[in-house]
Amino acid sequence: MIDQLVKIHPTAYVPDNTNVWAFATIHAGVRLGMYVSVGEHVYIGEDTEIGHRTRIGQGAHITDHMRIGENVFIGPHVVFANDKHPRVNNPNFKREPPIVEDDVSIGTCAIILPGVRLRRGCIIGAGAIVTKDVSEYATAYGVPAKEVTRAIRN
Repeated sequence: MIDQLVKIHPTAYVPDNTNVWAFATIHAGVRLGMYVSVGEHVYIGEDTEIGHRTRIGQGAHITDHMRIGENVFIGPHVVFANDKHPRVNNPNFKREPPIVEDDVSIGTCAIILPGVRLRRGCIIGAGAIVTKDVSEYATAYGVPAKEVTRAIRN
């Protein structure tokens, strides 16, 4: 289902079995997997790929050129950033989008900084500010986020 109050660029791919709720914005070249849910007021930047069965909570900001895996949970108001030195009209701008692997869960209002990799199965606590990569199946929370547990999965 796609709500009538959304803005989807004509070059974006949104399968019929994906839900996009009111006031979401999906930019050029975005590719959504099957059974994805995009919450209200979500922004998805250009050329981003989002895997099957991923849920994106209300008000999340997905920066451009991201790769988000399958079975990912992104809580409400999560923000992904891609610019380590934000300045208007910066001639030295270097895009560094975060990468989110499969089976990751990200709590409400977390902030994921540029170039960070969230490895398979990790959990990010609500309100965390993630400044560096998080290991597979680790749990990280706090400001700045620190890994506190790590489960071994086969």
